Amino acid sequence: METTTIIVLILLFAGVIGSIVPIAPGALISLIGITIYGVLTDDPNLVFILLGSLTAVIALVFDWLAGSIAAKYGGASNKTSIAAGIAGFLGFFLLGGPLGLVIAVGTVVFLREYLIHNNERDSLKAAAYATVGILGSAIVQTVLTASILLGFLLTLVI
Repeated sequence: METTTIIVLILLFAGVIGSIVPIAPGALISLIGITIYGVLTDDPNLVFILLGSLTAVIALVFDWLAGSIAAKYGGASNKTSIAAGIAGFLGFFLLGGPLGLVIAVGTVVFLREYLIHNNERDSLKAAAYATVGILGSAIVQTVLTASILLGFLLTLVI
């Protein structure tokens, strides 16, 4: 197996793993792997490059927007969604990875919405939606990046 293929496989596997870990750029890592394959391979499979790139971009959109959209759908304000994004980033690094991210986002959405509206039920609803959005995004990204990896493995076989 040539070096380029090994590098691409490593990046695509890392993309799947990165999709499982919230805030890790799994789809972006997969897109980098596809790009390396397209640039460094003598005869790249253009169908794989196009479909894989499109899939990676869709996964990136889910990554960037799912938590905010879910929080907004749950009744959170735009400022709460932004605060939740910042809290998620800090929670990931300061509170122990993915679990810290989920705890930080849920807590910040609940507290901020409670301070604004003084309504425990609505605040809990917004926090639950934001948390489910983050977890749902990770699942969608994992499926999409795994399909990119599977597509690449099929290009090696075919």
